[in-house]
Amino acid sequence: MSDRTATWLVEQIEAHAPERAEDPEAALRLAEASAALGGADATAFGLALPADLPGREELRQQAIATLKRWIPRLDPDRVARLKKMISEFRLGAT
Repeated sequence: MSDRTATWLVEQIEAHAPERAEDPEAALRLAEASAALGGADATAFGLALPADLPGREELRQQAIATLKRWIPRLDPDRVARLKKMISEFRLGAT
């Protein structure tokens, strides 16, 4: 199941990229997924992640890189929400 989960997560990260998703809320979902991949008490696109997920760190890095591409496209309110999430999930610590 974990390999399928990793594949599904890659697909979700790509689907939430600013080049593919029109809804800027996708950035907030990416932030939560990044946190979950980093071990935070959060879900990744609504999924609780298995402890033995292969490639967890690589997936987290991919999600963070995708999230960074959203920042110039977000309105100030969403940027503020994103900053709050980054602080709460300690995403900036890595």
